[in-house]
Amino acid sequence: MISTAGTSAAAVDRLYACGDDQVREYALSGDKAEEAWRWTASQASDLPAEYRSKLLAHIDDCKPVEGGKAILVTASTGGVVLIDRASGKVRFRATAPMAHSADLLPGGYAAVALSINKAGDRLELYKLARNEKPLLSLPLPSGHGAVWDARRQRLFALSHDLIQAFAFDPDGAKPRLTETARWTLPGRHDGHDLSTTPDGGYIVTTDDGVWNFDPGSGRFTPMPALNPKQQVKSVSVTRGAMAWVQAEESWWAHGFTVVDRDTGIMRRIDTPGMKLYKVRWIP
Repeated sequence: MISTAGTSAAAVDRLYACGDDQVREYALSGDKAEEAWRWTASQASDLPAEYRSKLLAHIDDCKPVEGGKAILVTASTGGVVLIDRASGKVRFRATAPMAHSADLLPGGYAAVALSINKAGDRLELYKLARNEKPLLSLPLPSGHGAVWDARRQRLFALSHDLIQAFAFDPDGAKPRLTETARWTLPGRHDGHDLSTTPDGGYIVTTDDGVWNFDPGSGRFTPMPALNPKQQVKSVSVTRGAMAWVQAEESWWAHGFTVVDRDTGIMRRIDTPGMKLYKVRWIP
């Protein structure tokens, strides 16, 4: 179970929200949220035209990496970019059909989970120094999650039916990802989102619920506050607060919910002008 120890939601004050071709940073204080920063793909002059007009049209994840200094963005319309937060410049880009999640790996690599597409359903590995050139790919049906676990030294990947763990070896002639464990999802399966918790656990969302996942025991435990809920697209947890997005119109929402983990106080934050898909707290 997730620990509720820590600071209040008021102290955990920044998160990213993404949808359409936008990534927005919100500053939260009490029951108010103010937009503090925005990146819009169509206005990114350092990207090729196809990225601005098509490949980043439907952003589906916006993961803070490098301690919050960069944002790793994926889009179901086929693009992946690494954005420098301070400058807004793009440091890496790749074309990946139905990209749904990504994370950075040691040594300057990125893993990307690709969902259902004739050129998707796989896990890809890239070197950040080489745009557009995947180094390897592994099967990952309806790939929806990629999370590097530094403590366990494993890449966790989410697909339709499974969570899989991979050991990463960047040495030798070619880098390697080797599966070391797998676990079958609970409920109706159809994995949507995989994220970490401050105590080293995971939260996974499926078609019909939200679950705590412990890789040590392999156990999935329903989260009382969010299970059963259908079509929860993302959950993000800090020591002080939890935020989530539940689809309201087809696959997207008009806003997200934040709950203080000490007091249980719940707030609804609207995101006008954006079809919201995911939110991620900034460390």
